[in-house]
Amino acid sequence: MVTGAPGAGATTLALTLLVGASRSGSWCGLVGLADPGVVAMAELGLDLLRLALVPAPGGAWAEAAATLLDGVDVVLVRAPGRVGLTAGRLLSARAKERKSALVVLGARAADWPEAPDLTVTVTGSTWVGIGTGHGHLRGRRAELSVTGRRSAGRETRHTVWLPAAAGAAAPLDAGHAGRSA
Repeated sequence: MVTGAPGAGATTLALTLLVGASRSGSWCGLVGLADPGVVAMAELGLDLLRLALVPAPGGAWAEAAATLLDGVDVVLVRAPGRVGLTAGRLLSARAKERKSALVVLGARAADWPEAPDLTVTVTGSTWVGIGTGHGHLRGRRAELSVTGRRSAGRETRHTVWLPAAAGAAAPLDAGHAGRSA
C-alpha cells in the first residue's frame, strides 16, 4: 500500500513501483486513477504499450481490478473510498493466486480492510530548484516511512528523489541517479 497526503507524491511513488516490472516486459494495469498523466508516466519509464488503464470504473472498481489481476503482472488500484472486508480479501487472494502484485494507493492505511504486507507512506516532500519567484524545478525530495507485517514490522525511514533524473525514484544519496541540490 502507498499512502500520503494529497500533493506529497504518493501517486508518483505508486507509479514508480510499476516501472521496474514494465521495463522488464511485464504487463501493468491501473484502476481508478481518473487522470493518470500518461506523459508523466512515460517520463517515469513506464512502457505505455504494456499498460491497461481503467480510469473511471465507478462502483465496479473491484471487478475491474480483479479482471486485470487475471491477466497482468502488477495492478495499481485507487479505490473510491474505504474498502469493505470482502472486496479487500477477494482482491488480495486473487493477487496471491495469480502470482500478481496488487499495489493499493490510498489516503490512509485504514482505507484498506486488512494490514498489507508493506505500507509506504510519503510523510513529506520538498521541491528543489525554485526560489522566491524565480528558478526552475529540478526535483523533489520525498520522505518515506516504510512499515509492514512479519519481518518488515519495524518502521524504516528513507529519503528519495521522486522522480530521479533517469525517471522512477532513487535514494537521495545516489549522486549519479539524483539531482544536485
